[in-house]
Amino acid sequence: MPPCLSRCIALLVLTASAMPLAQSEYAPMTSVFPADLKWANFPIIPKGIQLATVYGDPSKPGPYIFRARMSAGTKLFAHRHPDERWVTVLQGTYRSAVGENFDLATATEYPEGSFYVTEANAPHFSYAVTDVIVQEQGVGPTGMAYVHDEDDPRRRH
Repeated sequence: MPPCLSRCIALLVLTASAMPLAQSEYAPMTSVFPADLKWANFPIIPKGIQLATVYGDPSKPGPYIFRARMSAGTKLFAHRHPDERWVTVLQGTYRSAVGENFDLATATEYPEGSFYVTEANAPHFSYAVTDVIVQEQGVGPTGMAYVHDEDDPRRRH
């Protein structure tokens, strides 16, 4: 075999063997599929609403994403979060507004595919016109505090 051909073959083998190393320098994509979601009830959230974490941990520093599934007619009374929230309506029709009192007359109707941002600490409320799934994103740690203590489901008996 001519020396030039041997060198070319050796170079091809080395290049081909290095390709997997170059491709593996990045972590694989993080993927979450609908069947992977673990929907749960939380005492601070009214009946008719379930949450599922998609990414991150809302209780820890860093970005997080969760989904909220609401039954038609469910109200979420005025509350606040310490972080800004980016909200996308994935399914259904949803109403929401900034305000310290639940007042549907002031709420904007968000159809499927809509997006809005709620500022950190802004009191806001929402209502599911139909069965709804919304996706919320923020930067933790986060929390939730009702504007009026009597609206907190943990205080109702």
